[in-house]
Amino acid sequence: MTVINNGFIFLFHDSVVIQEENSGKEYEVVGRFPLVGPWWRVNVKAKKTGSKYFVQGYPSYFLRTDIEENNRQVFSLFLKECAVPEDFKEKFFTWLPTESMLNFRNLEEKLKQFQVSHIKTGKKQRDTQAYDIFHYVSKSLAGKAVLVALTFPMLLEFLPILLPRHFCKLDEILKNEPWKLGFSRITYRELNLSYCEATWAAFCQCERLLWKIPDLQKNALILYDQLKKQCREMGHTYEDQDELARLVSKDMSIENVWQSLEFLKAQNVVIREKKLVFLPHLYKSEKDIAMYVGRLLSNCSWQLDVDVRKILNASETPREMVDNKMDVTQACEMEHLKENNPDSHNCENCFPENKVGSTSGTQSKAAEVDLDQVTAMEKICSNPVTIISGKGGCGKSTIVSCLFRHLKQMEKEVEAASKDFEEDLDASEEWNTFDHHRESENMYTKKLVNVLFTAPTGRAASLLSKKTKLPAYTLHQSCFLVSCCLAIILIPLHT
Repeated sequence: MTVINNGFIFLFHDSVVIQEENSGKEYEVVGRFPLVGPWWRVNVKAKKTGSKYFVQGYPSYFLRTDIEENNRQVFSLFLKECAVPEDFKEKFFTWLPTESMLNFRNLEEKLKQFQVSHIKTGKKQRDTQAYDIFHYVSKSLAGKAVLVALTFPMLLEFLPILLPRHFCKLDEILKNEPWKLGFSRITYRELNLSYCEATWAAFCQCERLLWKIPDLQKNALILYDQLKKQCREMGHTYEDQDELARLVSKDMSIENVWQSLEFLKAQNVVIREKKLVFLPHLYKSEKDIAMYVGRLLSNCSWQLDVDVRKILNASETPREMVDNKMDVTQACEMEHLKENNPDSHNCENCFPENKVGSTSGTQSKAAEVDLDQVTAMEKICSNPVTIISGKGGCGKSTIVSCLFRHLKQMEKEVEAASKDFEEDLDASEEWNTFDHHRESENMYTKKLVNVLFTAPTGRAASLLSKKTKLPAYTLHQSCFLVSCCLAIILIPLHT
């Protein structure tokens, strides 16, 4: 990895050439550079592949406010980028004293003096408007970028790295309290930027900012970063404060951990309950889930009139049919061997009869159903909220998928029968009235089974959806859907 510091940018076909200021070495770099031109200084990480370098991450920019070498050529190129007419440029540089050095801090002043000098020669006011070169600068993209860099120099230096998608006027925060950009709750509160925060890893790339951050806020950033990592990687909605202290023990003392936690709580960045530390949005989701589940338990009536044993027996039928088919095939093959074997009449090479399955016996044997599965399905049919637990492979997803596939099939059959009845041409006129149609439609609607399938993780929800052939969601995705559903089926992932 090559770090190019203080390089000047020159556009070169589909890439840019960056000339390092100190060594003069040139690098042909491929990547996205929104700002190009020899008046920009850039810091960028690049990886060499072949003869070219490819940008890694985001470049940071600095405006070259004092340009001594090739002064007029650089500013001539800049005015060209601002779409200033060629004859205006020539007149401006002719008017500019030879000993005068241009820089971006005095450029606006010099352009205004140039315009005023034409007014003094007796030109009419409307004629001198064409010599307002600063108007071209302020309206062009190249000129606007320079003006922003002059007013807010730290924006172009650090924001492309910290917040590449939220390039805003944050110069004051960068100067005084850069740590605020690490907490989305603060950026929303002070800047109205939603879900916008810099990571601790991003801060570590900005050494000039890092030394400005006090130890308390620096420790808070590290602690907050670790809490987010635990919640993301482990699927937690909170972490124990002692465990957090252990995870950051290499970075700070135990006293600093407690101080940082108090600071984060005071800033409303985390929520603490006893020894538990929550991220606010996950805490709210947990509270919402508890509220909606409680509402379902207290307000909803739920009863599914189905024959549980019949449904479970039906789920075993496909496997029995496969077993029967194998038994019949095996019996036919052995019978064929007997007929073609000369010794078959002496039964010297016959298979024992008890090794061949009896087809009629297998078909008549009732499928044995698991009593725990029966109990679980009965609970689903009689409770608005059901939590099913058990070890892997015990049939949690199976009984849910069997039950609701059966109910959906019943709905389809009822819907098809209702449609056939309504379209019956031989029906009397009284059966085709609008009121009766509406009444039958409402009756059918009331009988619809409205169920929301949920699971703790996306992977578990995906498995549940695959088995049931119906939509399934994570618990947090379903918070806003729960209130309109009559039942929830919860399947813990860890059991």
